[in-house]
Amino acid sequence: MSLQQDWPSFLSEQGINNLQDLEDRFGIITEEFLEMMVENGSITEEQSNIILQLVGLGSSNSGSTLIDIEPIESSIIDDEFINPLGEEILPEDIEEDVLPEENVEEGNPIVEVNLTATEDDRFFFFVNSEQQYTGSYHRHEDGTLMIGVGELGVNHQINQEEIIFRKAGYAQIQETREVVSDLFYKLWFQSNTLSQEEILSMQTTIRDGIKQTGRTEDEPLVFYKKDRNTLESRKDLQGEVFEELCQYIFENQLDNLDSLFSIESSSSTIDEQTVTEYKINFDNSRFTITIAKKVGETFTDVLNLSQLTKTKAGQKIDAEKAREVLDTDIFELLPNQRTRQDTINDFFQDFNELIGPKPAFFDIDDDGVGESPQNYESDEQNRISYENQSAASITRLNSQANELNQGKTLESMRNTLNTYLGDVDNVITNLEDQRPEYENKSSGFLKIRKPNQAIIITSQHESDMLEFQRNDSFLADGFTITMWVRFLSKSNNGTLFSFGNPQSNLNPYGFKLETFTIKDANSKYRRMVRLVVRNHITGEIFDSNLPNPNSITTENKFKYNTVENNAVAYRPGSTDSKFFNHTLIPTDNLEEWFFICATYNPQINESFSFIQSDDLKSQKLFWLNHMNLYGAIVADASPYGARCKVEVISRSDLLRARGFKVEDLGITSEQSESQEASQETSTQQENNQEPPIPNIMESGAYATETGNTEENSSTNQAQGSDVVSGPPPGVTTSGAYSDDY
Repeated sequence: MSLQQDWPSFLSEQGINNLQDLEDRFGIITEEFLEMMVENGSITEEQSNIILQLVGLGSSNSGSTLIDIEPIESSIIDDEFINPLGEEILPEDIEEDVLPEENVEEGNPIVEVNLTATEDDRFFFFVNSEQQYTGSYHRHEDGTLMIGVGELGVNHQINQEEIIFRKAGYAQIQETREVVSDLFYKLWFQSNTLSQEEILSMQTTIRDGIKQTGRTEDEPLVFYKKDRNTLESRKDLQGEVFEELCQYIFENQLDNLDSLFSIESSSSTIDEQTVTEYKINFDNSRFTITIAKKVGETFTDVLNLSQLTKTKAGQKIDAEKAREVLDTDIFELLPNQRTRQDTINDFFQDFNELIGPKPAFFDIDDDGVGESPQNYESDEQNRISYENQSAASITRLNSQANELNQGKTLESMRNTLNTYLGDVDNVITNLEDQRPEYENKSSGFLKIRKPNQAIIITSQHESDMLEFQRNDSFLADGFTITMWVRFLSKSNNGTLFSFGNPQSNLNPYGFKLETFTIKDANSKYRRMVRLVVRNHITGEIFDSNLPNPNSITTENKFKYNTVENNAVAYRPGSTDSKFFNHTLIPTDNLEEWFFICATYNPQINESFSFIQSDDLKSQKLFWLNHMNLYGAIVADASPYGARCKVEVISRSDLLRARGFKVEDLGITSEQSESQEASQETSTQQENNQEPPIPNIMESGAYATETGNTEENSSTNQAQGSDVVSGPPPGVTTSGAYSDDY
């Protein structure tokens, strides 16, 4: 084609007016690409040659060449320039001519939009058949598929790099193979008639443990479920030509295949034998496949024909063989009968489909169990009572059910099932108390059999003064008294520990730990313990009274100021109501032991504590030195509160706190009479024995520092009260012990 010729009209009609347009439309032009265009009928052979000349390829097999669109240097532009098509171009027009124009495919609008290509669909790019595409695509009227959602009815430029096609997968190839195999049968029988010998030569048998083609009457016949799986078909249907044929049929979506297939035969003489070859011709020799070869009267290579068999007419029937082959039980007149198990299986399958997803529950009380649904509204909207949708689930709650679903909710179903599962929901099991039992560290304790007996501690020092008595150390440094006590009576009062007499009318001195009892409004005995300390230097008196938040008297809701009033809080017959402003000890169990810890700390600023707010002064923990001035609980002792305090813990509570078993908390579902008798015997034995004191502390009742005075030169314990107290054996401490009387 001469460069001075006019631009080809068949390109101009498609909006391609120059080489730039040609590149914009098709990208790189190759001979292979143009051959494909000719094959699918897009252009003719003559038009292909014209395009090859335009891009400089001619009719040679020179491969692919990128269209030359390099801009013309301005230095070589004269006043006039003649382009290859013979048009006169002025310099001011050159820039406009060389710019690419929008290539719009007129008459080829988008007919389908927003299609989706998945990985299983096997869509690949046209310019790179190995690169798979997944995502949105659209279809043009001529069948072209391009990436992107697309806009219905719009004509746009066909970019080769955006064209995709669907590549046949294994399943599609298998389906195509089966269709082609059926066509081979049809074409063969339309043009050939086989003798019995020819049929036997094509059939498959098992000989020497191997499947082989060709059999005799006495050898077994092998049938295949699929024609494409026959022995000879597997050899030929997996060839390259057949794969290309199937791919071509799939890509072009060819339906009417009968007119495209034909059988051709050719004969030749080899070694004085006539050899006949049978070939399938597809679409005017586009693909040719040899399907059979016959040497003389015997087929040596057959495709897809080994499934053939020929019936033999006869009248003799072997009854035994017939019963082996034929089914004499006739069920055709009866429909398939459903069993009860089938109905139950279907019910659970339907239920699992209709129950819907579980709601997500939120744990609002931090107990580890969710109780508030997070997606309440969305869950309700997905159920049948909200809207009769095709995928709606069973209504969850009775309160969500409409008129048609009353009694058809998951809640109503749950309530019904509960009546059937009482034996599952109300199972009583044996829960054993697995806590260890405490083993006593001592074998017994010392008893004092008479009241007001005491152990007197005297000094061996030449000054006749005890350690904590010297330089008034018990006032300057403080002290702590601890003891184990079991009260043998509910009503008796007395002194547990004393040093001097802090309430004496003449030269009051020292401290004492004592207990009192009274009857409450319900005639029940109540017991309290208090510590009283006298500062003989300043004359101040301190005791361990505390606020009583349960008192009906406002005054008793606060600690009594003993220094300001120069008297202890509780004075029998005078301030009886302040009895409950002290540390109380239960009186309901006379077998219980109590550990008493009485402390005097002179470093506590008690006077400053009395001027704090009423809210703070009404707190027991504040006066027990466990709370600071801001009302916060502190681990270490606070410097504020009461100088004297008494704290008590029972043996049972202490063992429980340490993880030991005090009473058996096990649960038994059933108890035999022998077990009950055994337990009664055990209880009687326990009641007849004195409980040993646990060796929880290193000592029993003791004072950190002791001494005497001229008025009372001894330290004594348990004066006037019925108590049993004492440390484990082997510990040297002061104290007195009394037995019950």
